[in-house]
Amino acid sequence: MIKETGILMTGSVYQLILAIFLACMTQTSLADEDYGNARKLVESGTILSLEKILDHLGARAEGKILEVEFEREDGHYIYEIEILDDSGMVRELEVNAVNGEILKI
Repeated sequence: MIKETGILMTGSVYQLILAIFLACMTQTSLADEDYGNARKLVESGTILSLEKILDHLGARAEGKILEVEFEREDGHYIYEIEILDDSGMVRELEVNAVNGEILKI
């Protein structure tokens, strides 16, 4: 058993906390890697910048942007954009990062 800040933790609880911590660190590393890859692809002209994508979407992207993910799915570069609209509804758009085409609303 490991004693931390007055709380007694069994080995399995400690291992669970460690696993969660490591998973979070991995996600941060992947996010940083995705950002770096996206930036290189924008600079090379392979994909459109997020700014251009949002301009292209116009009214369809109005609201508060909650989250943006950059992914490669089935060989295609995709921006997943989560938006909170004025009515309080959360929408997720999938947009082709190469040409700005909306793939899914």
